[in-house]
Amino acid sequence: MIAKFELIDFFMTDQKTFFCDLGKRLADLRKEQGLTQVRMAELTKCSQQLIAEYEAGRMNIPVWRLLIISETLGVSVDFLLKDSSTGTRKRGPAPKLQKQIEKISSLPKEQQKSILQVLDMALNSKA
Repeated sequence: MIAKFELIDFFMTDQKTFFCDLGKRLADLRKEQGLTQVRMAELTKCSQQLIAEYEAGRMNIPVWRLLIISETLGVSVDFLLKDSSTGTRKRGPAPKLQKQIEKISSLPKEQQKSILQVLDMALNSKA
């Protein structure tokens, strides 16, 4: 029979591992998108220290804040909560790219066409 304290210790260790893994995923995604902790804090309306605590796995993230973080990073909450090595990543464009796309979409058609031609040339030259 497992002692009560052994069971509590098991769940606490498992929870600590979960939040450390979640924090690492958050940090990796943030860095991938070229965001600093300060900028991430601004976008999610919290402090840089709180972002650092989340990324280190030292604090549990409330569900409502996890929703804001996932939207900011362009991923689903499901993606953040699951081990990224299992399954495919379903992500939208990075927030900066999304904003640029929205700006381009609001331009007149001729300007959009010119920008797309420049993008095509740049992308084809890398291929």
